[in-house]
Amino acid sequence: MLDVHPPHNPTHTWRDFFIHIATIVVGLIIAVALEQTVEALHRHHERVDLQADLRAEAVNNRDIIARNLNTRTLEPWFEQAAQAADTATPTDGKVHFVLPAPPCLPGSVGTSTLRYFAPSQAVWTTAKESALVPLLPVEQARMYGRLAHNYELLADSRESVYRGCNAIASMQQRFAHPTPNSTTPGGPALNSTTPDSPALTWTMTPAQADRFAQTAAETRNAIQGLCFRLRWSDIYEQALINGEVKADERMMKINQQRFEDPPAPPTP
Repeated sequence: MLDVHPPHNPTHTWRDFFIHIATIVVGLIIAVALEQTVEALHRHHERVDLQADLRAEAVNNRDIIARNLNTRTLEPWFEQAAQAADTATPTDGKVHFVLPAPPCLPGSVGTSTLRYFAPSQAVWTTAKESALVPLLPVEQARMYGRLAHNYELLADSRESVYRGCNAIASMQQRFAHPTPNSTTPGGPALNSTTPDSPALTWTMTPAQADRFAQTAAETRNAIQGLCFRLRWSDIYEQALINGEVKADERMMKINQQRFEDPPAPPTP
């Protein structure tokens, strides 16, 4: 025979039920709030770390850009080369002119002492791949996006210089030979390896000389374009270091000639 016992606790009322539900709801709200607070703090630390890394990269890039701007010292050789080829008088179907050795090393846009290094975008690229860009204020992210686009254009300019230097190096192998007992004063601007560049005699047909002059002129223009982009990038990097977020408005109004090469000194 079964014994039926009365409940040990009194029957719950609606008031008890709602108090119980309210306790659960308050507990959930507190838990969610704590979780959101922890997440917000984590995101804040991520943003602070990202901004610090981006700033450090900008500081380092400004040093790289300052060194890369020395690429402008290569311009006089290409200007001299184009002028020499254009003004050479054909003799027996050939033109002859004397120039210092080309300053660029094959496979490079620099010399043995002038090295070109691309500014780093590692932090910005990693931030995009890790979906961290939304951590940044919209204005700051826009600035970095604009700078990244400028670095793409800078890379194109660098490739143009690279192709021009390689083309000249190939022509040197075909058409140039050392001029005995002769050097051409050039100094570091023409060839930074020696105080006096070894003179080379170039011999080619008028058509080849025309192509040589065109390549030299295009390479000189490419170097100018490269330096233009380097200066533009430097302004943006400095703005980001200073916390500027509206550089676009100023850049659209600024005189772009400040980024262009000043007139090169006449070739001796």
